Amino acid sequence: MVPQIYETGTVEYEGTETLYVIEEKVNGTELRQLLNEGLRFSLEDAVYFLEQGLNFIVRIEKENIVHRDIKPENIIRSKDGEIYFLDFGIARIIGADSLTKTEALMGPHTPGYSAPEQFNNLKKEIDSRADIFSLGVVTYECITGMNPFRAGSDNVIEVLQKTETITPVQYSIEGDTQSQFMALLSTMMGKYPSRRPKTAEQALRWLNAAKQTFVYK
Repeated sequence: MVPQIYETGTVEYEGTETLYVIEEKVNGTELRQLLNEGLRFSLEDAVYFLEQGLNFIVRIEKENIVHRDIKPENIIRSKDGEIYFLDFGIARIIGADSLTKTEALMGPHTPGYSAPEQFNNLKKEIDSRADIFSLGVVTYECITGMNPFRAGSDNVIEVLQKTETITPVQYSIEGDTQSQFMALLSTMMGKYPSRRPKTAEQALRWLNAAKQTFVYK
């Protein structure tokens, strides 16, 4: 879910159009804290989380917004189990001018969660598929307990290199009888945008089809 949005728009900042979002305050626990406390998703938990995340991306896709910072620190789980995606601090309207210079070597990103085209500042390639990548990484971490690109390294350059070169290990999750869930996550975490689902709606259709093979305990 996304907190109730009261207002969105753009303002001029140092001669550049900048996005702003005014949203409701949400009470709950940060996903990072829950992971640090040992949270691990079952298949049913992971499906619910992924559905919530993809529906969030569908919503902002319709506004031509790319969040660009989906990570555990920006996700809250409320007391009733609802998932909220927060912090549009580095969000961008597709096609709008950016505060980051086109020739800059790196764009705004969080190492280990941002897609290669995002941290490489390939602006023409950055769309909702970058958010789909990040959501796949977070979901993988909630299942396995580790970020596939940050595990074993605190070196930012090394993390970015891993993000561009390694394929996360396929993890066997109980109930994913035909490995369809992990196949979807692997595709979402594809190195190249063209190999990921084109939209969050397409990823949701894949997930809904895969559900037919799941066995919940």
